[in-house]
Amino acid sequence: MWPSGVGSSRQPCPRESALRKAAVSGNINALPPHHVPTGRSVRVFICANPDDTEAERNALKEHVYPKLRDFCRENYGIEFQVVDLYWGVDPEEWDNPDLQRLRMKLLEECLKTSAGPCFVLMRSNESPTNPS
Repeated sequence: MWPSGVGSSRQPCPRESALRKAAVSGNINALPPHHVPTGRSVRVFICANPDDTEAERNALKEHVYPKLRDFCRENYGIEFQVVDLYWGVDPEEWDNPDLQRLRMKLLEECLKTSAGPCFVLMRSNESPTNPS
């Protein structure tokens, strides 16, 4: 991956840089076949502090997600799905270890199966600068 013994000034090899540039720019034609998602849905995991992003998450749910569902279906024939495990969960359960494990499992599934973006981080002024 990187030349050995180079220390902190390590540079990624050119192949990896080209791969990263292609992926970030959305140029899937430049990606090797094993890097192109083959899923039939875009599955996005929402990571947000439920206490202070409720209004934003409600706006996404009402105005943005329906349009994204239509866009994905009409233009690509794929399904758009959102994973937001704070919807309908009692605030006292947010830190439940079982729910935390489920979140991690669903995040991994989104990473592995989404045919497009798979993670959205929503930060606000109330979000901690160094979350634990």
